[in-house]
Amino acid sequence: MLLSACVSPVEGLWPPPPDSTMRTIYVSLDAWHAMIAFPQSKELATNNGQPERHLLPRASSFLNHSLLSAPNQYFEEWGYAERAWYLEGRRGVTGVIRALFWPTEGVVEIGWYDQVWAERTHQPPSDLFIFHVSEEGYRRLRGHLQATIMHHNPVAVSDSSLFYSAKHSYHAFHTCHQYAAQALRKAGLPLSPFWAFNRSSFAWQLRHAAQIAEKQPANMLLEQKDGTRQTGLF
Repeated sequence: MLLSACVSPVEGLWPPPPDSTMRTIYVSLDAWHAMIAFPQSKELATNNGQPERHLLPRASSFLNHSLLSAPNQYFEEWGYAERAWYLEGRRGVTGVIRALFWPTEGVVEIGWYDQVWAERTHQPPSDLFIFHVSEEGYRRLRGHLQATIMHHNPVAVSDSSLFYSAKHSYHAFHTCHQYAAQALRKAGLPLSPFWAFNRSSFAWQLRHAAQIAEKQPANMLLEQKDGTRQTGLF
């Protein structure tokens, strides 16, 4: 069944028009999780496209050796999970029933690593999708992700990740896959959050979007970390 047959890109946002500035984003899937990553410079400075200062780690002890080993680039990753399952270890059969069939507290994860989740995960299979989005699509995507956080005081720290209380509950119709699909839709990608009900359906939609991107003109202007631009390819 062509799950995303009725879902089209958002006109004017994606794909980026020829000779326009674009940004690169990474989408990772493993057996259970979906993560969205933004390539960043090593400096934890606040400027356009980088995280707000209050979301950054407060001390170097929050950063593990993986981030410190990347002198020029790292990835800022965003994900979503059920707090009880992911942070409190309340799992098993009762945990599955609770997480899927009863709205419970969700958490937003923001991490800083020198590899994307698809390369770090210990829960294969993993897939990595790389997309280029317009400057406006990038702005809307990041703005949407910021808006999913209830307040900016982290509830937990793990490795190079901070966890924040999410505005919306976790349940069968709002999992990490639907969270990611909804965010990417803000950037204009042809994704349906409703149809992203599991890994397979979300991966199918991402492959469909990648096929659309491959058919687009290759002449784009890539925004560099130092603010300069260069012509790039899809």
